[in-house]
Amino acid sequence: MSAMAGAHLLVTGFEPFGGDTANPSQEAVKALDGRRVGGLPVRGLVLPVQHEEARAALAPALAEPGLRAAVLLGLAGGRARLALERVGLNVMDYRQPDNRGDVVRDTPCVVGGPAAYWSTLPLDTILETLTAEGIPAYVSNTAGTFLCNYTLYTALHALASADRPIPAGFIHLPYLPSMVASHGLEEPSMDLPLIVRAAEIALERALALQA
Repeated sequence: MSAMAGAHLLVTGFEPFGGDTANPSQEAVKALDGRRVGGLPVRGLVLPVQHEEARAALAPALAEPGLRAAVLLGLAGGRARLALERVGLNVMDYRQPDNRGDVVRDTPCVVGGPAAYWSTLPLDTILETLTAEGIPAYVSNTAGTFLCNYTLYTALHALASADRPIPAGFIHLPYLPSMVASHGLEEPSMDLPLIVRAAEIALERALALQA
């Protein structure tokens, strides 16, 4: 069997939460699922907004043979640019209830795990390409302490524990324009086609690491 047989890319997002009926990460995943990037098919996965359920859904996808890169997406309402997250911290600490109604305070993502993991995506190269294409972005040094940070940390922990050197990382997204319209507030937003293109660029640059 060819070494490329079963090779694929993974992109994940989250369900709506916090009273919203949409999530840009979910919409981006739906748009990307089944596309080909760098000649490889993209598999999309929408995660629940609850840490145990999210980890249970993500773990098998990260363990799939043939996985070549993983780009995780999530909403950071109020940010005007795409945030390329540099680091995942081993902590959950949030007052906003998740979609199961849970509130978690000062709790490790993985008991006994390292304090942090660095993203293994080529962030500088991704940022350079995004900027060249006119897509606003920056490298962020905090993914927060809610489900987005949790997913980044546990994904990197799972790959490191399995000794799988697969590029993986997290990108935070602004609101969609339709969400701002429904909020009726002065908030930054980004059109879905730009978000989808940004995820494609991140996958392309991650694949280039393995060329």
